[in-house]
Amino acid sequence: MRTDLAQEIGLTDEVKVFAGGGDNACGAIGAGIINDNDTLCSIGTSGVVLNVESDSYTEYRNNIHFFDHSVPKTFYAMGVTLAAGYSLNWLKKTFFEDQSFDDIVKQASTSQVGANHLLFAPYLAGERTPHGDAFIRGSFIGISGSHTKADFARAVLEGITFSLYDSIQLIREAGKEITHITSIGGGAKSEFWLQMQADIFNATIRKLKHEEGPSMGAAMIAAYGLEWFNSFDDCVAQFIEIERTFEPNKEKHDKYEAYYNIYRQIYQQTHHLTEELLKIED
Repeated sequence: MRTDLAQEIGLTDEVKVFAGGGDNACGAIGAGIINDNDTLCSIGTSGVVLNVESDSYTEYRNNIHFFDHSVPKTFYAMGVTLAAGYSLNWLKKTFFEDQSFDDIVKQASTSQVGANHLLFAPYLAGERTPHGDAFIRGSFIGISGSHTKADFARAVLEGITFSLYDSIQLIREAGKEITHITSIGGGAKSEFWLQMQADIFNATIRKLKHEEGPSMGAAMIAAYGLEWFNSFDDCVAQFIEIERTFEPNKEKHDKYEAYYNIYRQIYQQTHHLTEELLKIED
């Protein structure tokens, strides 16, 4: 650290300073996502799909972002769902106020793939990837008198996961092979939801034994900078451990794919309607 800056902020100039990274870059490192084609799915208030790349340029469209990674000479593509966990929070606050998230997920698990022909588009706050639309709003499609709260809960979980699948498919369409995904955040707290991710994404889902998020990644950057480790790979080998993997079920993936093909049409069929709705004065 520069002596003048150290004096200004009250630290010794022996303190070592290293460039860190944004929340998603540090979160990726903290999950061991550092090498070409390593993939992360993070479900918090928003949802992120992040794929590491060694090439400095890939042409992406549909609001897939491309950034420098905090790992030297490495980059990442990233898609974002604005209302991932936010959609589940909304569901709880509005319809399951007196129940825990665990209870909601347990109810969802009693419904079937496709939530008995009910789809949810999680556009509660607009959408970033792939639509880049601030005016789109969420939808339940296919509601009938036979649907239960369990169906609505499952439809919300599936809709969030379909939205993240949008990003995975766009990255795959750009020529990247996504076969293994490390899942973190709220979506990794439920074995049911982890298996749903595996089945929808058609990829092996990895659950970490210990998950510390971006703070772990920042600490690993510092550890590498201090030369406590010869490489980020050595650092990951020391700190990151996979607790369990979830393999995709082909039969369920095929069923989900049929629902997803309809889900993809929701935006085109509703964006003009929700934009007109927002123009009506209160």
